[in-house]
Amino acid sequence: MSDKNNNHIPTDTLAETENYIVWLAEEPDGETTYHLELGAVTVHFFREEWDEFITLVRQAAAEIDKADDENLDEDTAFDVELDWGSLYFSPDEWTEFIGLIDQVD
Repeated sequence: MSDKNNNHIPTDTLAETENYIVWLAEEPDGETTYHLELGAVTVHFFREEWDEFITLVRQAAAEIDKADDENLDEDTAFDVELDWGSLYFSPDEWTEFIGLIDQVD
């Protein structure tokens, strides 16, 4: 069987929590793609998009860390606005999500 008929794309798990996972795939064209599974939703990124997303999330987490924790309660919602849609997190989901992102090099 030739390589053209081989549909196997190598993947590697970068980080994982109870509910979320980040993995990458080495596409046949040589491109590395990143995949963020958030429950029933999977978000796909090219390398440049992934780098920008990680920077954005880490900046947001740093700003939230600076905020007064007394102003954050179970009704607080965290959202990440992207050009194609939004990701919304409860405080517990946000904590788990940031734990996932912290695992990524």
